[in-house]
Amino acid sequence: MSTNKSASMEARIKNNKDLVISIKEYTRYQPTSEDIKKENYEAFLVNAESAMTELKNTIGLLSTEKKHCSDLFDELINTARYIRSETGELKGTDSNEYEQVNSIVKLITGENVTLHSAKKMKMKKEKNMDPGEGEEAKSGSSVSQQDRKSMLGNFRLLLGLLRSYTFYDPADETLKLPALETFETELTASLEKVAEKETAYINKKSRIIEYFNDKGGLRDRARRAKMHVKRKYGTNSPEYKALVNRKY
Repeated sequence: MSTNKSASMEARIKNNKDLVISIKEYTRYQPTSEDIKKENYEAFLVNAESAMTELKNTIGLLSTEKKHCSDLFDELINTARYIRSETGELKGTDSNEYEQVNSIVKLITGENVTLHSAKKMKMKKEKNMDPGEGEEAKSGSSVSQQDRKSMLGNFRLLLGLLRSYTFYDPADETLKLPALETFETELTASLEKVAEKETAYINKKSRIIEYFNDKGGLRDRARRAKMHVKRKYGTNSPEYKALVNRKY
């Protein structure tokens, strides 16, 4: 949910609060509908405000976990490159082992996508063709577009390859297999946490929509409350005019 939409909902809650404050002072306000009776309207508004607070908290938790996950996968890209470098140092860049590692590392970092896009751009320039719309942006942001589940899957393939190398025993503790396996577990857990928090957000958002826009929601109750005030006090009354021209 965007900040603007969240602010809009907060404004609607405030307007509904002001409406309830007003009708509580209107002695002629005696509706038949249970939904728009003063005490019921006010109780519903309290519940809506509580749901709004829960949604904001959920958004905050989701944002925090997404940032943590993003940082971990940025670290994964660097780690994959360090593993490639370590392999090159151990076996040489012309070795089969290095080529095997390099092919997987390119999938993790997105270098394969970047190289492919660069080749397409070069071919189009050689043919005096204009690059396709958005082509330049694609070549510059291929890593960020990488699907994280795919990145994790390729990292697992890389770990399997390293386990088969008897020579792979780096001096750097962070590149040793036990540390890499722990890192893989951390990446997996972070993706799961993001998924859980996204589900929680969707559920909270659905509940908020019910409070605001559904039948019996704040907009519907405000509309009916205003109709009752209009009938009891008249279109030109200060009581009715105090309630119009607001978004509920």
